[in-house]
Amino acid sequence: MERKFMACLNNIENWLNIKKTFALSIAILMLSAFIPVSTCFSGQLDEDKLFSAVCERLKEEKKIEGLTPKDLSLNKKVPIKVGNLSLWAVGILIKMKSSDNKPVNAYLNLVTDDKGQLQFENVTDIKTGKPLLERALAEITRVDINTKIGWPIFQGKGEKAVVVITDNFCPYCRTSYEVFQKVYSEKVKEVIFIYLPHNKLHPGSELACAVSAYVHNNKELQKYAKQVDDFIYQDLNVPKSKVADEADSEVYEAVKARFPWFAQKFSGLTMKKAFEKLKAGSNIEEQKKYVASLGITGTPIMFVEGMRIDGLDWKKFERYLSY
Repeated sequence: MERKFMACLNNIENWLNIKKTFALSIAILMLSAFIPVSTCFSGQLDEDKLFSAVCERLKEEKKIEGLTPKDLSLNKKVPIKVGNLSLWAVGILIKMKSSDNKPVNAYLNLVTDDKGQLQFENVTDIKTGKPLLERALAEITRVDINTKIGWPIFQGKGEKAVVVITDNFCPYCRTSYEVFQKVYSEKVKEVIFIYLPHNKLHPGSELACAVSAYVHNNKELQKYAKQVDDFIYQDLNVPKSKVADEADSEVYEAVKARFPWFAQKFSGLTMKKAFEKLKAGSNIEEQKKYVASLGITGTPIMFVEGMRIDGLDWKKFERYLSY
């Protein structure tokens, strides 16, 4: 029962994909005109009707027993004006109980009309291809990221800060490291990395990320930070061994061979002793715990001023920079 309940909870934001009949046909909507969009206020959202409709559907499709409209409340709402339509991006807090009667909160984000009866999955400007609901949805899911827990990888000349949840041996993360510096140095204010090494998937990554965090965390070593980051993201080979200790040893020896100052500082220490020193002298463990608290398990995840992008969707990234 507990597994069944958790599966329901984890998939609650995907409920809109179960049946398409609940959503208005956007194709028909967009054939009428090229529609301008803004987040200016127009109508009033009927919250009672919205909660009633959502509650009814959740009970029917997710079999959530005992759920009532009173268990739902608005966490966030953003008004959207699309042509003559008055829409709302809403974040709904759902208070439920688990199979052992413990209180559990779930969240649902969607776009609806003033009456709270129609669900809009997407509205696209045919002429430009721009998704017109994206900005409002990004706003209601915006996260207040603790940027101080990560480390700035580089400073740019743009206006918006970007935070990246990253793993140095993740191939997409390595790509992002290069792209940010070569393509976006004029477009972003700064790029901050927060580490989430997947040591089971990428053995050796945690030690490599710990080296970077250690260097960034120690003032006397910060002059080497750019060199270290370039090395672990561009030049450091993925360990040949899939055994954790062997992979860590490969990374440790490679870093010592590349940086004499590092070899001197960790002289005489075994890999395991060095790893302990790296963890103690950095906040790598704090970074991992913080990322886990955000419910993030994969990399890369990008946040543009708190607006989340999963994976390397550079077109979406460009749009987010313009919001």
